[in-house]
Amino acid sequence: MSVWLLHSNEPTLDLLLDQLEFPHGTRLPTHGESTHVIHWGCFHTERPGQRSLQPVKSLLRSSTARKMAELLEVHGILFDLETNKRRYTYEYLVPVFHLHALGLFQKSYGVFYGAPHPLQKQEESEFTELLNETPPYHAVRAKREAVKAVYALGLDYGVVRIGVRPGGELAVLELQAIPKLTQRLAELFAAAMHRFAQEVVNAQTDKREIMIGADPEFLLRNAQGKVTFASRFLEKEGPVGCDAIVLPGFRKVYPLAELRPEPNSDVGQLIINLRRTMQIATRQIQDESLQWLAGGMPVKGFPLGGHLHFSGTWLNSELLRVMDNYLALPLILLEDATTGNRKPKYGFLGDFRRKRYGGFEYRVLPSWLISPTVAKGVFAMSKLIADHYSLLQARPLNELSMQKAYYEGDKSSIRPLIPGLWGDLTRLPSYRKYEKYLTPLKSMLLRQEGWNEQGDIRRGWKIGPFRIKEESSINS
Repeated sequence: MSVWLLHSNEPTLDLLLDQLEFPHGTRLPTHGESTHVIHWGCFHTERPGQRSLQPVKSLLRSSTARKMAELLEVHGILFDLETNKRRYTYEYLVPVFHLHALGLFQKSYGVFYGAPHPLQKQEESEFTELLNETPPYHAVRAKREAVKAVYALGLDYGVVRIGVRPGGELAVLELQAIPKLTQRLAELFAAAMHRFAQEVVNAQTDKREIMIGADPEFLLRNAQGKVTFASRFLEKEGPVGCDAIVLPGFRKVYPLAELRPEPNSDVGQLIINLRRTMQIATRQIQDESLQWLAGGMPVKGFPLGGHLHFSGTWLNSELLRVMDNYLALPLILLEDATTGNRKPKYGFLGDFRRKRYGGFEYRVLPSWLISPTVAKGVFAMSKLIADHYSLLQARPLNELSMQKAYYEGDKSSIRPLIPGLWGDLTRLPSYRKYEKYLTPLKSMLLRQEGWNEQGDIRRGWKIGPFRIKEESSINS
């Protein structure tokens, strides 16, 4: 038995139960073990160590709009507690289950010019399902915001109502952690649960080696302190390219340089591949007077990311939460004063993106290109976590106080967690394999050795004008 739906006979649940093809009930069976339990409703206790969706504690914390508003605000998500006092051009209803937006329902309003009369009622339509393959721009944003909101609340599913204001700003208007089902919503949730059950089975039998890739970004700054756009030297595609930021009005510019090393299952080889892309970059960026800057936001208005790519492993909420707790949270101790300026718009917890090659991108981290020591440690920890995440149980980020510490860069609150988190890592079967990369990173974390975002990263990597003949010290 792989999946069990545990419920309390909530209203409208029969619409879902009639379509389920796996076991369900108001009590877990006494014989036989379920690898995953899907909780529906709050009226049951959780077994210690049981892998589950929709933790009861998260359900209780999401029981009121005010509680949800407080939690979502920390993650940079607006929850509108005064819906009736604001005007929206569209509303979207988005059912979400385990990192997927299952569908999209739209309600549109009439267009108003100027301020309406206080007694004038805003005309609105009913919610209708959008079935076209290319949904409108704001609809796509609403789906992403819905998935983000569910994850930020510690939930795994829900129905999210999102409004679009006249200026394009999104706001969560309602989030049902125990959805009120219609026939169509029940169909969508049933299909999603069956897909999840199959993914659980597939993950148990998948013996592929996990591949790690990356696309860390850096900036070019001239002697006058101004950013030189990477698009001056680099094409959009290739092992070294330029990447975009979106300006107001949704106009794209390409100031960021990006390295795209060949993925590998071996951390040592991935480091070599990364260094090769840096050597390519030195040949293409022919102005050696330009500084190469990494980190989070070395120049105001230019956020940088150190995205990690994974293939050969199942994208699931448990893996994302382990990455958040054991990788993203400790790295706060290395931040410079400007690193956190990218959050919460960028670097929010659980940020991911599915990729066409079948894997996914973990987008939470700032650009760890800041030094070889940090880069090696990040690669090693990423591979270690991806291989053994089910053995890592600590979740300090379940607490609101620790979420605030993450977003605020509160090192004094995070530092006491490192011995415990690191102790969990050392007990993993593959830890010794990566110890030579992880031990230097651990020392930096314990010393709270913040990186310098204003320094040229080529010096540490010994490339460009700082190149050396012997490269063994970098690749070892």
